[in-house]
Amino acid sequence: MSDERPVFGCHHVSTASGALRPDEPIMWLSCDTGVDVTRIAVAGEVDLSNAHLLTELVEAAVAASAPLVVIDLSEVGFFGAYGTGALVLAQRILTEHGRRLILHRPSPVVRRVLGVTGTLTAFEVVDRPALPATGGGSARPVVPARSGS
Repeated sequence: MSDERPVFGCHHVSTASGALRPDEPIMWLSCDTGVDVTRIAVAGEVDLSNAHLLTELVEAAVAASAPLVVIDLSEVGFFGAYGTGALVLAQRILTEHGRRLILHRPSPVVRRVLGVTGTLTAFEVVDRPALPATGGGSARPVVPARSGS
C-alpha cells in the first residue's frame, strides 16, 4: 500500500516560464467526530473560492449525529462575505437537524466581519481556550522542520 495521500482540489498553475507548479492551498479544514461533539477547525483564508467546502463539511457532520458542532475559527487570517454566508447556512442546516453550533475562538478578522455584517449576535461564540476534546489539533498540516537549511 502506498503512503501517498490523495490531494483534494490540487490544481496546477502556470509559472512565468510556462511550466506548471502545484498551487498552494489557502484554506485548511479538519474534522474530528466524537459521540458528543463534532469539531471542525478552519485555518487560512475563507473566500468565494472555498467557503462552500466549509458548508459541505458541516453537511457531512450532520451524519455523525453528535448533538454539538464546534467550528474553531482561531486560525483564520482572511474571512470574506462568502465565509459569513457559509456560517449562516451551516447554522440553518444544523438547526434543521436539531443540532447546536458553537463558533470557537473566532479570530479578530472573523469577529470583525461578523460584527460589521450584523451576524455575530446570531451565533453562540465561545472564547475560552478549551472545549470538549475529540483528539483534535490544528487545522494546518504539520510540516517537519528542515534540517541543514
